[in-house]
Amino acid sequence: MNSNENSKKKPQNIKKPPVQSDKNDSGHGGSDTTYTASTPTPVETMTSRDFHLDYNAHVEMMNQMLKDTVRIDNFKAAILHNKHLFKGKCVLNIGCGTGIFALFAAKAGAAKVFAVDPSNVVYYTRKIVQANGYEGVIEVIKGKIEEIDLPVKEVDIIVCDWMGYALLYQAICDSVIYARDKWLRKPGGLIFPDQGKLYMVALEDTKHKNGNINWWSNVYGFNMRCLREVALIEPRYQSIRPDQVMSKQFPIKSLNLNTATQNDLKFRSKFMLPIQKTGHMDGIALYFHVYFTKSHTPLGFSTDPWSPRTNWLQTILFFDQSLAINSGSLYYGGIEFIPKDGTNLNDITVNLEMLMGDPTQADIEVEMSWHFKLATAAAVANNESKAKTLDNNKDKCNSLKPIKKPNIEENSNNNHKNLSKLSNDITKVPKTPNNSNQNNLINQNSIICSGRVVTTDNLNNTITIGKYNYPCCKNKRNKSKYPKKG
Repeated sequence: MNSNENSKKKPQNIKKPPVQSDKNDSGHGGSDTTYTASTPTPVETMTSRDFHLDYNAHVEMMNQMLKDTVRIDNFKAAILHNKHLFKGKCVLNIGCGTGIFALFAAKAGAAKVFAVDPSNVVYYTRKIVQANGYEGVIEVIKGKIEEIDLPVKEVDIIVCDWMGYALLYQAICDSVIYARDKWLRKPGGLIFPDQGKLYMVALEDTKHKNGNINWWSNVYGFNMRCLREVALIEPRYQSIRPDQVMSKQFPIKSLNLNTATQNDLKFRSKFMLPIQKTGHMDGIALYFHVYFTKSHTPLGFSTDPWSPRTNWLQTILFFDQSLAINSGSLYYGGIEFIPKDGTNLNDITVNLEMLMGDPTQADIEVEMSWHFKLATAAAVANNESKAKTLDNNKDKCNSLKPIKKPNIEENSNNNHKNLSKLSNDITKVPKTPNNSNQNNLINQNSIICSGRVVTTDNLNNTITIGKYNYPCCKNKRNKSKYPKKG
């Protein structure tokens, strides 16, 4: 072995000191201070696939929800204007998100607030609570309300933004019912908000129907009609203009969470739509009003087309074939919401049958079903129109004004008269603008046609659609005028 080889040979008996990565080994001296690297929270390590399953944890979703000033300002007013109800009380905030409602409750003087959410957003919520100095009042809990245990036997108030699209789709009112039965103080426990009412109107929207439904019939010269059938049964979430509303509104579902059961989340209702304009009925629009009836000053807000726009927009159900309609005509029938397995509000089938004209001589015009499913909501979560919807709401919103009781004898020159009450304990829904053509809610038990009133009590004949009966005679559809049902 030559000398060069010997020089390259490593020493055999020299031990290197162990490397201590947690000490100051910069080479510039200093004490032996140890450093602990912060462990990222689960939300900070989420991937795009994770956000697809938990989009509530995405900052853009938080942005959209917090910028819905109609929603936030009404909850804020309902809580902070009722400090006498919250002071010293135990509050449960279901679906807390970033914790904004829990913070309002703590600010109102609540002794303890449990903020519960199954989403990874709670890791941000804990930081927000701590940053605002409420960690001694607000306890953030991750999990489904049906799967957690609270460290108390009862709570005094439940605060929850439980409403979904068309009131019920993706709603968490079932969780509120569960929590109410398990933890809410009896008697005297409060729910904020506690009542909601779902409405429907006839809609003209040829532009969006052509762009989203009929477009599939001819795509760059190719027949993709099979996708038209898929698009047709999916609800659309968009903001409609008041001039697109073709009929009076009709209430199809009232929900009182003080007394509701799981069975109330599926329903069937009859409806009547007196047409106010001549044109086309491309489908129906659904929206809701929500109420804080336990507020000292009754508060509520609406998602209807005449009110400031909200994150819920309006829900649109397009018909296969649009109907030519005339002012003064009447459409009526039945609509039902059927959650999968009876309780799954993330998967709802909506069935509708619509008839036309004098109930003694009615034609069947529409028989259709639509499917609310989770994939649709995931797509709409990033819809640009939804974000644009929330712009300038703060300047436009007047929904925090006290809601007056309806004056049945109000002057006929006033365009927002005679709106009906949800119950004796509730005041009227938010007013429609003065320039609106929307008149009173129609009598749910009567149909005015040809200058006379026909009620469900004085009709001798009925029509059967499926297993449901309607007070009218069945006429054959005019196939030359309407070649296809719906």
